[in-house]
Amino acid sequence: MSLFRTSVRLLARGILTVLALAATLLTGVAFADEGDDRLDLVRKKGAIEFVVYRDFPPYSYQVDGAFKGVDVEMGEALAAALGLKATFKTFIPGDDLDDDLRNQLWRGTIVGGSVGDVMLHVGADPQYVARQDKVWIFGVYFRETVSLSFDPKKFPDYSVLEDLEGKRIAVELGSIADLYLTNFNDGALRQSLNRYPTANEAVKAFVAGKADATIAPRGELQGLLKLNGENGRASPAQTVQFQGLFRNAWEIGIAVKRDSPKLRDALADALATMIENGQLKAIYARHGMDYQTPGLK
Repeated sequence: MSLFRTSVRLLARGILTVLALAATLLTGVAFADEGDDRLDLVRKKGAIEFVVYRDFPPYSYQVDGAFKGVDVEMGEALAAALGLKATFKTFIPGDDLDDDLRNQLWRGTIVGGSVGDVMLHVGADPQYVARQDKVWIFGVYFRETVSLSFDPKKFPDYSVLEDLEGKRIAVELGSIADLYLTNFNDGALRQSLNRYPTANEAVKAFVAGKADATIAPRGELQGLLKLNGENGRASPAQTVQFQGLFRNAWEIGIAVKRDSPKLRDALADALATMIENGQLKAIYARHGMDYQTPGLK
């Protein structure tokens, strides 16, 4: 096994061993592999259900009743690697990720909603991952970084946020970019912000010429530019640097219920292979998005 393949395997498995040890030390109870692991259950039914966010282009959305997007193609590829059919369950995000994991993966909603087998596009902040006791969050496969694209005809260059003063900036209402820019430099950009209900609406406004620049997570921004027919008018996405407590980047991984280590390991191996052979990179490329393995050069 090559050094690269070994690195990918370790990355995909994440910090599972450390988390298991920590859970044992904190609770005094090891998570035993007893009963039906969810891998056994999905193999019996021949299908695996992926939980994805609803109306979240370019990652997961519907067109004429068909599921589309990066996360959907990723789920289909993972299912195929396990010899299974992929099905999808969509949901509207709750107040925070804890709500989403509880309602969609390990307990279900209080009104009797079912849970899925695997949740994609899960934030994988190490401190957040370490305190989970109901789910495994693993297989970090992508890093989002808040980025900006601008119209070179409206201003020739961008290097620092001060360059945006006096420009029209399309941004998703309530996003981390909106919150940071609102307070940046004592509110210097506050009047420049044009807020929209979603990142997709913000990018649409930019593509239509209603804004001079737009800011969103890099992958989302690139995919939405392609989806909305930008056709090369915009600058390449450039990272926006934040100062202070605001984070401009975060990792994305996969989650399964904690009673299913065999499913976790099978998915981790399948994902590692997709990263190694370029299949995941190709999925992102089809949607106009750059892909680089997190943590590897």
